[in-house]
Amino acid sequence: MKNFSKYIFLLFIPFLSFSCKKDVQPGSSIKSEIDNVIYGNPIKIEITKNENSVMTIHADTLIRANGGNTTLFGRIYADLFDKKGVKSSMMFSDSAIVYTNSDSIKAFGNVLIESLKGYKLITEEIILFNSSNLVKSNNDVIFTSNSNDTLYGTGFWSNFDMSNSQIQSPKGSMSK
Repeated sequence: MKNFSKYIFLLFIPFLSFSCKKDVQPGSSIKSEIDNVIYGNPIKIEITKNENSVMTIHADTLIRANGGNTTLFGRIYADLFDKKGVKSSMMFSDSAIVYTNSDSIKAFGNVLIESLKGYKLITEEIILFNSSNLVKSNNDVIFTSNSNDTLYGTGFWSNFDMSNSQIQSPKGSMSK
C-alpha cells in the first residue's frame, strides 16, 4: 500500500508542474477569456439627444450584449443633464443596465440621486428616462428637500433636477 501511495504522489508532481505555468499575466485571464467584459478606470458612456448631453455614466466594469443591453458594475456614477444640456444632478449606484432598445436606464443597489438644487433621493432601484428627463421608482424611497424636510414613501416620479417630484404613496406623519 505504501508503494501505491508513492506512485500516486509521483504521478501527481508532473501534473502540478504543468498546471502552475505562468503564461497568463495576472489580471488578464478573465479579460482574455470573456471578450464581452470591459474593465476601465473608469469606463465612460455618454448619452446625447439633439447634440446635448442627457447623461454621462462612469463605471468600473461593462458587460456588452447582455440580452441586447449593456450592464455596468462597480461604483456607478452618472451626471444627469436638463433638456438644455446643463448638469442638474448626480446619481450613484452599485449597478446599472443601459437598455439598448429604449430610452431608459435602470440603476439598482444603494441608489442615491443628489440634485444641484439640494434635493436627495435614496432608494434601491430607479429608472431614468432619457428622452423625457424623468426619474421613476416603484420601491420605497427617502426624499429630502432642499429645506431638509425628509419624506418617506413608496413610488416616486421626478424630473432630473428633482424640483418637480411626487411620492406616490407617502408614509409617516407631519406636525407643525
